[in-house]
Amino acid sequence: MSAPNEHCASLPPPAPLELLEADELLALGLRASAAGDAASALSFFKLALARHPGHAHAHWMLGAEYAALQLPDRAHQHLARAVELDPALPVARFQLGLLRLTRGDVEGAEQTWQGLDERPADDPLRRFGRGLLLLVRGRPAEAQLELRAAADDPATDPALRRDLKAVLGRIAGGEASVSGAAPPDPETVRDGPSPAEASIGSHLALSAYAGGVRP
Repeated sequence: MSAPNEHCASLPPPAPLELLEADELLALGLRASAAGDAASALSFFKLALARHPGHAHAHWMLGAEYAALQLPDRAHQHLARAVELDPALPVARFQLGLLRLTRGDVEGAEQTWQGLDERPADDPLRRFGRGLLLLVRGRPAEAQLELRAAADDPATDPALRRDLKAVLGRIAGGEASVSGAAPPDPETVRDGPSPAEASIGSHLALSAYAGGVRP
């Protein structure tokens, strides 16, 4: 009969983190984030950036993780840097625009989402952005059409579809609103999410749309 620890003793030791490449660290960070281990996720993403400061995907993932933790200033810093480094990252661009919209910067969101205009007109991210802009401008019926079309598109990533349906549910219940009249008070941002952030755009979770949206 084998000793209880015989099998464990035969396993190779875990690889030292210094041997891991940036993409491997990002994969570990994604797994940690999906498991709800935000501390480990942040550690992996920060380590990847420490080694490769110009890694667009690392900035994107770190920014999305900060957004999920309700740290909008840090989220904005890294999402903006990701888009600056790689303007063709559609999900990072969408999340940056969504973060700006939920903080009251409607013009900034619209300008950010203009970078998605090269994608097909029926692209789910483009439609989601258009729908939210229509909503903030007091046109819920038109917003609903855009959001419903994106939600019903078979190509829409499941995580994105869940967000779309959540917004549609809030519109149907008369609860959805994005406050775009003025930027949130700095004290509110520092102390926690504004009402707008809590309503529609609060879950820019890292797992959302990370791999399923059309490139």
